[in-house]
Amino acid sequence: MFYSSKIPEVYEAIGYHAKTMKIEEGQFLFHDLYHRTHSSDVGFLARLRENKWLTAGVKNAQELLVFSEYSRDQLTSLFPTIVEKIKLVKPYVEPDLKPNNENDRDAVRFEYTKGDAYFLYAGPIHSAANLVNLLKGFSIFKKRLGSNMRLVLSGTLNKSANRFLHQLATYKYRDDVILTEKLSLEQEIKLMSSAYALVHPCRWDRFSMPVLMSMKLGVSVVVLDNSTHAELSGMAGMFFQENDPLDIGEKLIRIYRDEQMRTDMIGTGLILANK
Repeated sequence: MFYSSKIPEVYEAIGYHAKTMKIEEGQFLFHDLYHRTHSSDVGFLARLRENKWLTAGVKNAQELLVFSEYSRDQLTSLFPTIVEKIKLVKPYVEPDLKPNNENDRDAVRFEYTKGDAYFLYAGPIHSAANLVNLLKGFSIFKKRLGSNMRLVLSGTLNKSANRFLHQLATYKYRDDVILTEKLSLEQEIKLMSSAYALVHPCRWDRFSMPVLMSMKLGVSVVVLDNSTHAELSGMAGMFFQENDPLDIGEKLIRIYRDEQMRTDMIGTGLILANK
């Protein structure tokens, strides 16, 4: 049995994995400690409920499932006595995902960016997602290269997004940023499979699903270091420092300029994702 979080996006993600992975009685699927971070938008009472939910899940479960050593370390930092109950498992990714052909990619690009290539972020839109640093990194990319590359941000827009949306409104390259509401799985796959690269600065995206999906779709991934995303992407990923916009910008420039390196990353990602 898995224990249901009260945070909607966590509930949705855990429900997805519970259904696809056939989580059994006595098993608890751990996501992360987002609700305990100072930058989260989780209120005091909601944080108490999440702590109660997590503590009960850890206490009552016979087996604790995690997708990465990084998640294991997070969990044991809070509950150091439960090491023996933790089991590292492989995340579920839709088995039928495969790379798009060039014609299909062109059609998607015309639909979303008027034909321009784009970096994609697919995940939560809120203040803890590190999106301001992503914008700063994208500014460095635009200033140095003068490219017509776009940045597409795709995720749920609710009150947690308001602070970031206010900052985005005055962003110098606002016309090069495309913002979409949370898409259906089919639309998300189309958008993801046609991206030049997935850029994922959010440490708290549940279970790294955009990263794993992108790799399986033949899309290169640029993710923050020391994270579940970096661990799961391995040699297929390019890593940047979480709070360093200059590093983000330089990694965007590098993956844009070095086509052979990007091609190698995609090939490695496909191998890893299809194991």
